[in-house]
Amino acid sequence: MDIKKDKNIWKFSFYGFFKNLKFFEPFLYIFFLSIGLSYFQIGTVISIREIIKNVFEIPSGIFADNYGRKSSLKICFIFYIISFVFFYFGFNFIVVVIAMVFFGAGEAFRSGTHKAIIFSYLDYKNISDQKVEVYGRTKSYSLLGSSLSALLGAAIVFIESGYRFIFLFSIIPYIIDFLLISSYPDYLEGVKNKKIEFSELLKKVKESFVNIKNIFHLRMGLINSGIYDGYFKVLKDYLQPLLKTQLAVLSIGYLFATEEKKLSILLGISYFMINIITSFTTRNSFRLKKYFVGSFKVLNYIYIFSGFLIGSIGVLYLIDSPLFIILFFIFYYIVRNLRRPFMLDYLSSVIKSDNRATMLSIEAQLRTIIIIILAPILGAAADLWGLWIMFEIAFITMIILYIIISLSDIKSVSNK
Repeated sequence: MDIKKDKNIWKFSFYGFFKNLKFFEPFLYIFFLSIGLSYFQIGTVISIREIIKNVFEIPSGIFADNYGRKSSLKICFIFYIISFVFFYFGFNFIVVVIAMVFFGAGEAFRSGTHKAIIFSYLDYKNISDQKVEVYGRTKSYSLLGSSLSALLGAAIVFIESGYRFIFLFSIIPYIIDFLLISSYPDYLEGVKNKKIEFSELLKKVKESFVNIKNIFHLRMGLINSGIYDGYFKVLKDYLQPLLKTQLAVLSIGYLFATEEKKLSILLGISYFMINIITSFTTRNSFRLKKYFVGSFKVLNYIYIFSGFLIGSIGVLYLIDSPLFIILFFIFYYIVRNLRRPFMLDYLSSVIKSDNRATMLSIEAQLRTIIIIILAPILGAAADLWGLWIMFEIAFITMIILYIIISLSDIKSVSNK
């Protein structure tokens, strides 16, 4: 089967494209700083978002598996749109918290669900052996959306001389995605049990955790993925305050009248470069598989390399090297997005097909727990000792954790 000619795989790709038209994303931390939030408060807001995700994560996955995955995704976009309205009116910490509550709920209903839809479709078409290639392709469209989003977001900030309107503009692509999901084939809703009882929900949650306890590779894969992506999610947007403090070093201080306009151009170009390059590499990530005996090897290599990239970014900030900071962030994004298809390949090998949305939601829940812990701690470290120390703390702790959570070959170690 030629996946390039399959209309539903094209729909999956465009779903990711529109989902990632988050015009606010390259400017979110700058927006928080502009309304007076400290790094600790920013970390707290991110932590609150993840707590909400954590509360709804497994129930939303079970909801998707039992009431319909398309329905779950529609709910998520309704929550997103409500959150964007609150962000637009977010003049203080409390309003931002409310916005993050809705955003976190949307994330919970989304995470793992669309991946489960893709895997179910591949099973339906008997092409599950192409899952790395298909996921890489759909992910590349998501990154293309992020690339365009960065430029359009920069244009909005430049024209409006502020950050608020980017939240309103972000509503438009999310309405389009809502309609796109409605057009998916009905069989992708999955097996639905309309009358499932609360006790049955608890039973399924218990069964999921028993599987994690009993299956060694599933357990290690979920923990490894949660920790790696947790660090990435916390650190990835610190590019914004790093570059904000480096404007003078770049000698562009007199090109535009306001800091917002100067920063919008710098961040827009930076995030465009990050996403356009990672889009290409992710789309071709499946080609790496032939160079490795198993996915676990590339997963381990990328984990270690990412840790050293984080440590290097802190040093580059200390010595005022903004262009190299951008370059190393590009590397960080590239290797993370190269890693993700291999992690999904690793996990899908040990997850039963009828339990994928639930298990992938558990993976996301573990990631949110890491973010809940890390975000305020690293934010406080940035307030107390500076951004470069924060990056070095992240580097050291990430490498220490690797000693415990490194992955092994699924075939070489028996399940425990």
